[in-house]
Parts: sequence; C-alpha cells; structure tokens
Amino acid sequence: MSPKVTESHKEERKRNILDAAKKIFKKKGYEAFVMQDVIDAVDLSRGGVYSYFSNKEDLFLSILESMNEAYENELNEFAKKPSIWEALKDEFEGYKNMKDDEDAFSAVQIEYFLINRRAPQKTEYFNDRYRFAIAQLVNMFKQGVENGEFKPNYPIETIAKYFITFNDGLHIASIFIKKNEMNFNEQVDLFLQQLGTMLGVEKL
Repeated sequence: MSPKVTESHKEERKRNILDAAKKIFKKKGYEAFVMQDVIDAVDLSRGGVYSYFSNKEDLFLSILESMNEAYENELNEFAKKPSIWEALKDEFEGYKNMKDDEDAFSAVQIEYFLINRRAPQKTEYFNDRYRFAIAQLVNMFKQGVENGEFKPNYPIETIAKYFITFNDGLHIASIFIKKNEMNFNEQVDLFLQQLGTMLGVEKL
C-alpha cells in the first residue's frame, strides 16, 4: 500500500514543478519548451508531473496564475502602507537595479501572447487578465483616495490603464534594447513624475 501524500506535500511538489518550469521557460522560451524538460528537472516521474499539469500550456498558465496572485498580494500590501505613493516609488526605483536579462520571463509571456493572438478562444482570457490587473490598481488607488493621499486629476481607471501601458511597454522594450540605450532610469523618473501628477500627490 502506497503511503498517503498530504495536501501540503502535494502543494510543495506543485510549487517545485512551477519553479523549475519557470526557469526553463526563461532559458528556452515558450515554443521550444517541452514537458520532458521539467520532468528531467524535478524528482518526479513522468506520471507524477502529468498528475499536476496536463500539458505545457496548462503548466504555463498555472505560472501566470501564481504571478497574478503575487501581484494581487503585493498591491494589497501597498494599500496597507503608511504611504502608498512611497511604496510605489520604491518599487519602481528597484527596477533601476535590474540587470538587462533579469526580466526574461516577460519575453516568454509576449511569445505566448503573440502565438495565441489570433486564437478566438484566448480572447476572453487575455481580456480577463487585463481587467484583473486594472482592478487591482484601481482598488489600491481608491485606498489612497480614502486615506487622503491621492486627489486624482483624472479618472482612476484611466490612470490604472496608463500605469499598465507604461509598465508593460517598459518591460517589453527592455527585452530587445539594453537599459542604458533606452534611458531606462530616466523614463522611470519621468513616469513617476507624471503618475504623481495624475494622482494629485502633493509631495512628489
């Protein structure tokens, strides 16, 4: 009789598979990745890995889901800070210290999105991801308004969409162009100045 595997152990196995897969996706990209790659990287049989994830796409989307959860938790923590604005500034200041190849997973996401951009069954998924990201930012900005820290000069949802557009654009550009060539740090400074003005932050 096989020993019973606890739920916590199952979750740990799942996290290990996701962590290993994310590293491989970063190295090989989406299209070149095969399930055997992750089977070789973790201490599980082929059947063991497939008992958690049915195929490469299932595995990849699970990574994105875990990133969504981390994103939601991060913004919720920002909303609890004494100053949401200072927390946002610190986050973007941290981007300045990232190495040129540190954001490799963004390239894998773009690859997946481009491969599936014409697939009708993916349209709602992509829209849901966008709406989810906007909703998290809107909630955080609303908390800043309630705290009296933000006095927006534009609709909050529009500011959230601007935030996403800049953030995504910055990361996409850095996939192809070295940070110093695109004046990465200066763009971050300019964005923060504009964002602060939009949010009506008194002391930028």
